[in-house]
Amino acid sequence: MKVALDFRIRVGEALVDPKAILAKPEAFRDQIMAEPLIEGAILLVLDGVARGDELVDPIFRLCSQWIRKLPWVLGGDTETLAYRNSEHCAGFVPAGDSVEVSLFQGTENEVEEYVVDPTTVRIDVFAKESIGLVERLVALARVLSPALLESNEDCKELVASLEEGRRAWRDHQVHSRR
Repeated sequence: MKVALDFRIRVGEALVDPKAILAKPEAFRDQIMAEPLIEGAILLVLDGVARGDELVDPIFRLCSQWIRKLPWVLGGDTETLAYRNSEHCAGFVPAGDSVEVSLFQGTENEVEEYVVDPTTVRIDVFAKESIGLVERLVALARVLSPALLESNEDCKELVASLEEGRRAWRDHQVHSRR
């Protein structure tokens, strides 16, 4: 099964592909930047089918929290990520050289119903996709407003979390080669 991560940005009532925003940033900039918190969804794309677009949250915070889970998952810890705007979570359960990723309704301690059943992903794919997801979001923020990365606390945290995730992935690769 091919697994990828992507995201969408809320523009008005619609979720817009970041590629469309990057193609014509002037068409979206004012409406996106007018929002106090830029919202969006992380998509888990399984064999080309995107899932999770109904789970909209402040996107910079959500992606920052997602990438902050990477060092723990690489270390073998089971992690969950609670959404702020809904009673949903993402779950990460490491198992050797892979990790089970899921989206579910419930709390960090209790699954009520799966939105995306646990899906086994190779750890290298999970790490690269997670890092790529955040890199694309940072690039989008830079296009929307270069000052956003220095003036917005959530963006600053996102950049710092990205560096932490990259460092954890590099360290994991070095230790795995021994």
